[in-house]
This record gives sequence, structure tokens and C-alpha cells, in this order.
Amino acid sequence: MDLTTTHNRGERAPYDAGWPESLRTAHRICLASVAPAVLFTGAERGVYANAPFRDCLSGEPSPAGTPGRIVLGSGWAALDAVLADLYAHPGVAEDGGRSVRVDGAALRAPVDLRLTPVLDGDAVVGVFAMVDCRRVSGAPECVRADEYERLRQAAREESERANAAKARFLAAASHDLRQPFQAMRLFLGVLDQQIDPGAAAHATVQKLSNALEAGERLLHALLDISILDSGQLTPKPVDLALDELLSNLVEEVRPQAMDKGLTLKARLHPARVHADPLLLERIVRNLLSNAVRYTRTGTVMIAMRRRGDAIRVEVWDTGFGIPEEQRAAIFEEFHQLENPERDRTRGFGLGLAIVQRLAGLMKLPLDVRSQVGRGSVFAVSVPLSRIATAPRADTVPGAGSGDTLSGRTVLAVDDEEMVLFGLRMMLEAWGCTVVAAADLGEVIAGLDQMDNPPDIILTDLRLPGESSGFDVIRRVRRLYRRDVPAIVLTGETFESPLAGGNHPRCWMLRKPLQPDELRQVLIGALDEA
Repeated sequence: MDLTTTHNRGERAPYDAGWPESLRTAHRICLASVAPAVLFTGAERGVYANAPFRDCLSGEPSPAGTPGRIVLGSGWAALDAVLADLYAHPGVAEDGGRSVRVDGAALRAPVDLRLTPVLDGDAVVGVFAMVDCRRVSGAPECVRADEYERLRQAAREESERANAAKARFLAAASHDLRQPFQAMRLFLGVLDQQIDPGAAAHATVQKLSNALEAGERLLHALLDISILDSGQLTPKPVDLALDELLSNLVEEVRPQAMDKGLTLKARLHPARVHADPLLLERIVRNLLSNAVRYTRTGTVMIAMRRRGDAIRVEVWDTGFGIPEEQRAAIFEEFHQLENPERDRTRGFGLGLAIVQRLAGLMKLPLDVRSQVGRGSVFAVSVPLSRIATAPRADTVPGAGSGDTLSGRTVLAVDDEEMVLFGLRMMLEAWGCTVVAAADLGEVIAGLDQMDNPPDIILTDLRLPGESSGFDVIRRVRRLYRRDVPAIVLTGETFESPLAGGNHPRCWMLRKPLQPDELRQVLIGALDEA
């Protein structure tokens, strides 16, 4: 199809239906521009040009999407080199874009192109180009510099709006998709308490729990990949005690290792590093879990080694090893070795893809060494802290010294009816008195019926309208003039913008969570009250 003819008739020019919104926006701006403009996309650098740019060409118009080497002929080499650099290193483009002279028989006269990468998150999905301010024989007057700047700014703003919309969608999707899983997990916990451990139905409940856990793991991994690929996640490095973080992860993974009869070793020493604790924890947790999952017999070990101004965190295993030709492929999504039957108890092949993205996001060197039949070692290097600072406060409390919640009053807040009902059933099964509410208004109404403040607040992070769980916590604490302990449940991946600020005696848990985990944290928070 002739793109010029399509444009002159006022119809939408053809493009790939799979394009991200930022690329579609650049395409619309390209067609609307009064200056010669062109969009390059894909591995072949397909050309999508407007009518003024077509007028700059000496030959017959080519169909939309024709590779640039065909459209521009001998003038393509110099342009292709700059395009390749922009695709590989989008940061090399200054704020004003990159310029390149294009010449050759395919053009009526040499043109100077100003190139700007089109981003989808952090990935370059295309390059938008406009002919710089000069007259081209047979073509209309090129746009003035201020008009070029206006259009380029419009393209940037549209791209930023598209990315912001994607971030909002992913945050909402992360929350909403986790809600039914959380409700199922709570109902399953209540059902498990109602069935005699010796009954035949107990085995069915256990199989249902295993299936639910597999679905939860896949959901977590897919949402994490989506968030990372959206480019909306920004690391927030702080100084932290690396040995404490790793020690906690070792204890978290130890039951899995014991169940498989593996020896789990830790060679740690005191050291402070500068990194985002949540993202670093996710990297090491995935590496440790993978090592345990893919080691049949022997040992898994985590070690800290000083290397110049960094600490190298190494995870060793005695698994089956990775063939050299597979070293790069293991970081691809859904790629697994030694699992042709797709056994979901051995993961989904997303853990290392997440590790690689997180390490790249934080600019932490990541490498792997392996020998088939002997095992592997994955390592990530973390920069040492320059200034010692206090550790972050308000970490999740451990299990309390008590063993009961009987007689405690819990204010439970969640706008999802299924989750709220499940929370109420579970808490009442533990002997709690529950004040249930779906929003801030119901919280106030429920508290009006009480003589004393609740012992603890258990609230979802994202509530209807502009409210959040922290609004509930602030309102209750102001009402009773005391720091009622609180636990916030969130279904959002990584750190939510709603969770900003300093909130003493307040802890966050991520959905979906196990009933036993919730019980332990409730008891621990109440013991600290």
C-alpha cells in the first residue's frame, strides 16, 4: 500500500497491530507533521514516512514498513550505524536528539535527519526522525526549528503519558489479580481447620493448596516481569547490613532444603552495602530458590566475598550444571533445563529472567560459572557502603512469644468482599473479635459501636476512591490518640507509591499470604505493642 496515498485520503496508514502505544503515538505524529518525517521500527528498520518525506525521495514510493536499506539504498549505511547505536544505547542521544547526514541516489538531495528514540519503558522500539531545517529540491519548505522542537516535545510528552498509563494499569492489575488468590488462600485455611487431619478430604485440601501455590508463583513472576519491562520501577538504594539480609533469606529457604535432604550452608561476615534492599532481596531469593529447586542431592551454599569496593554474593549448588551453549538462554523467559515434562513444582523458568532484569536495573554485575555434572555458581556484586547508617526501621515482626489471638479485637478493612469475608472467617476461627469495614466511612461507623480501641488494624493498602490503608491508620490513631499497631496488606509488586512516608509501628505484608504467616505477624505485632 502507498503510504502517501493513504495519508492524502485522510485514512490511517497501516502499522503492526502489536506496536506499543508509544510507537503508535510516534506514528500518528509522523503522519500529522508538516515537515518531512519518518519512523524506523523493528529489526529491519521498517520505514513509515509521511507525504513530505516521500517527496524527498527520487524513486517510486515503497509500501509502508519496507526495510530502510531498500528505501534509501546507498544512503542507508551511515544512517543504519546511528540507528543501531540508538537501539543499543538510548542514553547516548542528547536532549536534542542525534543528527546524521543522509545522501545517495534514492534522495533528490542530501538531507540532515534529527533522530529521537521511541521508548516503551526502557526499551527502544523505534526511532522517530525529522528532516532538519534546510530546503530540499522539489519538497516543501522544511519546518522551522521551533516547530521541530514543538513536535519533538509533543512526541516525548505522549510517550511519557503512555508509560504513566501503563504504570497505573500494572499497579491496578497487580492488586486486582492478587485479590481472588488471597480470598482463596483464606477460605482454604478456614477449610483446613474444619477438616479432621486424618480424614480423606484432608489430602484433597493439600492438593488444592499445592495447585493454588503454583498459580500464585506464576502470577507473582509474570507481574514482576511486566513491572520491570514497563520501566516504571526506580531503585531506592540505602545503606544496609548485607549479612543480616542474607541470613534472613537463608532461614527462609532452609525448610525447602531440608525437605529435599540438602545441606544448606552460609559463609557470611558483617558488611554494609549500598543497594535497594527490596530488589536485592528479590535477586538473592530467586538465586537461592533456584539452587534448591534444581539440586537433587548435595549442598547449596551462599557466601560473601570481598572484591575491591564491592561484596560478591555467590550462590553455589551441586546440581546438574549448565552446558556452555545454554548459559545465555537460561536468562530468557520460560527457559528451563532438565524439565521437559514442565513440572510446575520446579518453577516456570522466570526466576533468572527477573534476576537479570533486576541486576541490570541496579547496575549490579551478574555472572554464572558452571560445570556439567558438578554444579553452578551464580554471583552478583554489590557496592560497599561509604557511610555507615542505621538500618531501616519497621521491618516485619517475627513470631511473638505468645501463641494465641483469642480475645483480641481486630479492625479488618478491605474493599474486596471475598477477601474481607475470608479475613473475618479466619480471624474469628483464631478467637478474635472482628470489626469489618470496606472503606473509611464504614471504619468510622464500626468504631462508633465500640467502647475501646481495636488491638490492631489489618487493612488493605488500596481502598476505594483516593483513600489508602494509611488513611485508615492515621484516622484511627488520631481518634484514640495512640499508635494502634497496624498491618497493611498490599497486592502490588515491589514498592507502591501509596506506601510513602514514615509510619511507626506499621508493617507491610504482600498478598497472597499464607494464613500461618498472617497469624505469626499479628501475634508478633501485638507482642511489640
